[in-house]
Amino acid sequence: MQSHLYLSLIPEALILSQLAPAEFGRYLATGSKRQIEGPAVFMEVDLGADLEAFRLGEALERLVAHADGSPRRSVYVSIHDVLERVPLSALLKAYLTTPAGITLELDPAEWSPKDGNEANFLYQELGPVYPRVASRLRPRDFCASVTDPAAFVSVPAIAFIDLQIGGLAYRPERPDVPGTPYSQSEHIRECLASLDDEGKKPTKIVNRGLRPDLLFYLVRSGLFVGGQGEMKYFPLPDPDTIESDHHLWWHSARAMKGY
Repeated sequence: MQSHLYLSLIPEALILSQLAPAEFGRYLATGSKRQIEGPAVFMEVDLGADLEAFRLGEALERLVAHADGSPRRSVYVSIHDVLERVPLSALLKAYLTTPAGITLELDPAEWSPKDGNEANFLYQELGPVYPRVASRLRPRDFCASVTDPAAFVSVPAIAFIDLQIGGLAYRPERPDVPGTPYSQSEHIRECLASLDDEGKKPTKIVNRGLRPDLLFYLVRSGLFVGGQGEMKYFPLPDPDTIESDHHLWWHSARAMKGY
């Protein structure tokens, strides 16, 4: 059986598995007996990369099929300080799995701004900390700011997604601009309106912990991973491609409204 190495973000862990990505996503999201249910975000890691920071050899010795021939679902390699120790170059693909266990595969690509007129962004951090953040910083600048070792408070690496906020991306101070579909819509509007253009207050925390409304269908552009000057980007396909080629995932993602 083929061995896979996955970096899970919810929660953060490095996991060996004999399951292919779609099956592994289903296992993370629903459990082996569907006793749990929740979204999963993970990336496949190149087993040939420099991973000397982990006891990977010992873990691989444990990655053997069960006596009945069924694949070993998981062997945990590490559950602490994982993201910062995995080289960005080793991240091959990213995956978003809905609570129903349907997975969307994302290939890496170069990031470029979709809209040069946007002034505001809403980020959901996915590890190693989990706040939702309003910001004037574009993804690359936000990534650099959060992981800047010279900052008073920083993390060595970060993973996050950007979320759709409609007209609030341009004019949050105007009451006639529609709010967001999130449960804290007005609070998000207030946070965005409090930001300034002079760099004194480019970000503001909207919520300090990962909320249960991690809605994949509201992801604006994709998943970002990086730290200290580097960033890797895994974009979502365009809306037409998602609807035509990934209809089951899209239907399942939209069903997350009540999650």
